[in-house]
Amino acid sequence: MPTLDLFAILSLFMVLIAIRTLVTTVRHRATLFDATFTRADRQHLAEAAFFLLLPIGVLFHEIGHAVAVRAFGGEIVGFGYYFFFGYVEHRGFYTPADLFWIALSGNLVSVAMGVAAIAFVVLRPLSPPVNYLLFIFGAIDLVNSLVFYPVLDFAGGLVGDWSQIYTRDTPVLSGVTGAIHVGLLAVAVVAWRSDRVRRLYAERTGVSPHVVRRVTRTEAASDLLAAGEQVAATWRHPLRVVADAQGDAVGVNLHWVSGGYGRVVGAYAITQGWRRVELHGGLQAIDGNGASHQQPLGVIEGIPRPPELAEALARALDVVDRWEIPAPHRR
Repeated sequence: MPTLDLFAILSLFMVLIAIRTLVTTVRHRATLFDATFTRADRQHLAEAAFFLLLPIGVLFHEIGHAVAVRAFGGEIVGFGYYFFFGYVEHRGFYTPADLFWIALSGNLVSVAMGVAAIAFVVLRPLSPPVNYLLFIFGAIDLVNSLVFYPVLDFAGGLVGDWSQIYTRDTPVLSGVTGAIHVGLLAVAVVAWRSDRVRRLYAERTGVSPHVVRRVTRTEAASDLLAAGEQVAATWRHPLRVVADAQGDAVGVNLHWVSGGYGRVVGAYAITQGWRRVELHGGLQAIDGNGASHQQPLGVIEGIPRPPELAEALARALDVVDRWEIPAPHRR
């Protein structure tokens, strides 16, 4: 029971975070669920999916166990629910197959809820924020059921559902379940790596397609260079296109001269973690006085394809081409 007590204490601590999340979600519901769905909104709704919807999934998980216990003639002698953790204590005269199904039942409920949430987003989509909330909840519920709980059970010594599901006492049932378990994980990985699935996800959740586009560092460098050369072919001033790399970022710098200044727009792609393209601009007087200025121009979520990158670069060029450095004030 010490392990269960630890999880109960941890779950109750997480309830405090859930209360804060509920308060902020209610307070900002108008902006969270409006037509402008920002990255900050997505971060908040992902938190809401975990701290507000996951406890509902945990409750139904435990109810699934309780229903199975009664179905196999058992008696429930204890029921614990701590929002992020729960348990069902029971007794009865069971066969190994009965115990298998009792252990599996809660996880079947969790998997069904996760699949249903994602299927609803695909088949009966609502607004992008609601779709995103449901999708993230479904993904979390599936990962918890098919990855986190099994790992915690075996590696953490919890001796819970999955220890009973994968027991030698039910070789056929355990073997079939194992094959389905692996198959579901494989399907999930293959589906998420599919460009078609990612585009559908972006369409349903209001995310720009390039946010979910998978791009390597080399591909990003090639895309930026292609975009720079595309802009250089039509820009009103001669451009010098220079590829660059700084730390984890790859980029391209566009140099030109106009209005007595040497000017530059830089675009750098980060392909690890939060994938994005950072735009920077700068200019320096060419009359020898050393006056210069530089500043960020903005951030593009994800890595767009060359045509979209070229459009963003062209807009940045227009902005920087209008910059001037104020003359120093003299008394």
